[in-house]
Amino acid sequence: MSLPTRFPKNFKLATATAAYQIEGAKELDGRGISTWDAIRSEYGRIRDDSNPTLSCEGRLKYKEDVALLAKIGVTSYRFSISWSRILPNGTLSEINKEAIQYYRDVCLLLRDNGIEPIVTLFHFDMPLAIYDNGTSWLNKENCEHFVKFADLCFREFGDLVKTWITFNEINMQAWSSVVKIQGELWLCPDRPEIENHEQAPYIAATNMLLTHAKIYRNYEKNYKETQDGIIGITNGGRFCFPASDSPDDQAARNRALDWLFNYTIEPILTDSGDFPATMREKLPFLPKFTDEEKEMIKGSTDFLGINYYLSHMVRDISDDETPTSQSERDASYAFVEGKWEKICGETWVRYAPDGLLALLKYVKEKYNNIPVFITENGCMNLIGEEEKKEEDILNDKHRIKYITGHLEAVAKAIDNGCNVIGYTLWTLMDNFEWDDGFAVKFGICRVDFESPEKTRTMKQSAKYYQTFIREFKKHHNLL
Repeated sequence: MSLPTRFPKNFKLATATAAYQIEGAKELDGRGISTWDAIRSEYGRIRDDSNPTLSCEGRLKYKEDVALLAKIGVTSYRFSISWSRILPNGTLSEINKEAIQYYRDVCLLLRDNGIEPIVTLFHFDMPLAIYDNGTSWLNKENCEHFVKFADLCFREFGDLVKTWITFNEINMQAWSSVVKIQGELWLCPDRPEIENHEQAPYIAATNMLLTHAKIYRNYEKNYKETQDGIIGITNGGRFCFPASDSPDDQAARNRALDWLFNYTIEPILTDSGDFPATMREKLPFLPKFTDEEKEMIKGSTDFLGINYYLSHMVRDISDDETPTSQSERDASYAFVEGKWEKICGETWVRYAPDGLLALLKYVKEKYNNIPVFITENGCMNLIGEEEKKEEDILNDKHRIKYITGHLEAVAKAIDNGCNVIGYTLWTLMDNFEWDDGFAVKFGICRVDFESPEKTRTMKQSAKYYQTFIREFKKHHNLL
């Protein structure tokens, strides 16, 4: 049996983008300033020092991009709606009808091409006015503005969109996009340090979980019966293995999993409605949910989205040791170099399909086999290959190996009874890769950023995925 035929008929084979990473046209539709506009204007923040206006211009080229999706043959396309484009200052005081029409046009075009739209409501780009209104998710008023934004999206797009995701990588958002935290990625504007700085990621996670639950309950009460959609949340999925069989390293591995993965989903997916017990033991300041809040949070998702790129090896630390990052210090563990291949060269991505299989089995056992949607998985171009000829860049054999290995892991997970409902390849095209700028490219389609048309060209990985999906559809009589 070939790999494409090992997936069930209703399995989603998708690719994805995010609004800020591809849209450009930052003044069209009256779009407001986002946090990433601010970050790109700060000296030295973007590693390739690229022009802050450089973009794939996806806002203007969406018809061409949907045609590209149709050519590849994906069953579904995951994209995000820019909060700043629809609500320039983040609130309902100003609503851009042109932006709403743009996203409706995208959804209609996808539908006409037999592609399911999967919409993420928040993918890292917060209106700057909201961020500065009391520092992002630390301000509960900002959270209420996001609940209202989500409600507006349900009203305007719910007839076309049946699969929603509230937060992309809620755990990463808490650690990296609220305040600058030592040893963590820095993905927020440069602002003066706030009070209780080291508590910020935990307070933000608490507020986001409550916000997610409010959005879910609102949809459940006011829209689900008529729109018949589902709502999920996406977590960054970094599985952890112990560095040895020692009880201390095993315990450190469990703590690392709690800090890196469980803490932003355990309140939703367990009867406790609360953070992991290890966090309660180590963090006396950890915010407490009321009984009413716990009931609202528990079960507030129809599926779990997981973005998976790598796994970690971790060990226990000694009493006199001070690890690099705050999460390591708070949880008393340390990263060690793992066994996995550096498939893209000296980058953070690792070829670790065994970690994905282990993570899916872990979720099955720990979280009552919740439906899991792999909402991102992929790897970047080989570092330094921009010096190569175009034909060599397009021949991305390492990416095909990465995709194949991880699809094989998903197939094995399904064979083991894991409730995996879809796989999303990140990403459709080379784009703005956050603080790396355009120096790091994850696309299965190359974008010529020097051309006026920002020409898209399918890499060999896109053609591989195209063939894979065609065989999957042929097997299930979906062509």
